[in-house]
Amino acid sequence: MMIKIPHHVLRAYDIRGKYPSEVNETLAKAIGQLIPQIVKSKEFCTGSDSRESSPSLLKALINGFLESGVRVFNLGEVPNPLIYAYCWKRRNYGVYVTASHNPYMYNGFKFVKFDGTSMLEEYYELKRRLVQGHIIRSVSKVKGGVVEVDGISEYLDVISKVVSDVSDVSIVIETFGGVVNRVLPKIAKEFGLKVKILHHEIRRDFYGLRPEPTKENLKLLAEEVVKHNAVLGVAFDGDADRSVFVDDKGNILDGSSAGILLVSHLVRKGDKVVITPDTSSTLEKFIKDKGAKVVISRIGHVFIEKKVLEEKAVLGIEQSSHFYHGYIYPFSDGLLSMLKLCEFAKEIRPSEILSKIPLRPIIKYYVDVSSDEIKWKIMDKVRSMFKNALVLADGIKYYFDNGWVLIRASQTMPEINICIEAPSEKDLAKLRKEYTNLILRLKREVMS
Repeated sequence: MMIKIPHHVLRAYDIRGKYPSEVNETLAKAIGQLIPQIVKSKEFCTGSDSRESSPSLLKALINGFLESGVRVFNLGEVPNPLIYAYCWKRRNYGVYVTASHNPYMYNGFKFVKFDGTSMLEEYYELKRRLVQGHIIRSVSKVKGGVVEVDGISEYLDVISKVVSDVSDVSIVIETFGGVVNRVLPKIAKEFGLKVKILHHEIRRDFYGLRPEPTKENLKLLAEEVVKHNAVLGVAFDGDADRSVFVDDKGNILDGSSAGILLVSHLVRKGDKVVITPDTSSTLEKFIKDKGAKVVISRIGHVFIEKKVLEEKAVLGIEQSSHFYHGYIYPFSDGLLSMLKLCEFAKEIRPSEILSKIPLRPIIKYYVDVSSDEIKWKIMDKVRSMFKNALVLADGIKYYFDNGWVLIRASQTMPEINICIEAPSEKDLAKLRKEYTNLILRLKREVMS
């Protein structure tokens, strides 16, 4: 069987596209047949988020594995961290069906290694074969089998070893009707949390919301935290590997602000903390003032996971509110992040700490440049213009008085990613206009 797939669906680290025109059962089955050949494994674990198309895609994926003679450990419909934790605990490879924070009409696949990191080289080889329209055929005369796994119990067994007393901590949780609802009641009962869950039923269309914790999506959560006098609010994206927090005053925290709380709670002198170039300079200083070492990672979860693992870092922090708990495993886990901040909030209200550590405002946005070819030509010009900037793998970081600008090529779209830190919101607005105009001018130049 020959398979064709749109190139843009094969993203930098995972597969994601509209169902069924771009991501469908044919692709799912092909992945189940191809990936065992690439990683040379006869055992895989599987699972999915709660989108309408996920059960059918998961079934097709498993059928592909079975035709390849693979033994499948299926966790079913569970949050993403449960798949990663199971792969890490059992030393298995895995494939998870999800489109993360994308709208409900999208779906896709994430690929997990046996050490709890994401596939990279292996995924590149999968992309190569899919792009070439690789001929898919059964590679085994012996069919595999399926073992249904209680992923929630497996996960609780892992994290209970690193979570201390959070009993009676009062929190509000925004789920957007996502798969995290499958585990929240058991987690709340296991650890004695007092929880109010917003959109508590699993809905295949996420209640018509986009399952992404943005400021616009979190107004209700912030109001409910204040209304119920909760010590913390947390919102999960569609597959729950990311968690965005709201403090007890209803303030929505970015990754750097929540990162300061986690560093305060978890990091000791001599520890290592991995951060990305788009995090706050205040966070970096806070880590160093704790006597810990800062390790800078390229943006992208596959790079951060690898760096956390290699450096034996206690923590990894992204501005987008992915948090990597390296003291146990290297991947981003929104659920464990929630529990760790509950530990912190049991002793002291988050606002008490953050009110003493003001962070400069940061903005992150994208400028559409029409094509990947234009994107890379613009980045060549940017590098030649900012000769004194810090050179990164995918862009530059330029420091100026009381701030910086980060200019990167998007890994997945024909866009330039711009992130700016400035002394005030007024300065930030001015700089946003300045750098947006710069990119648009360079776009015109390369197109002329």
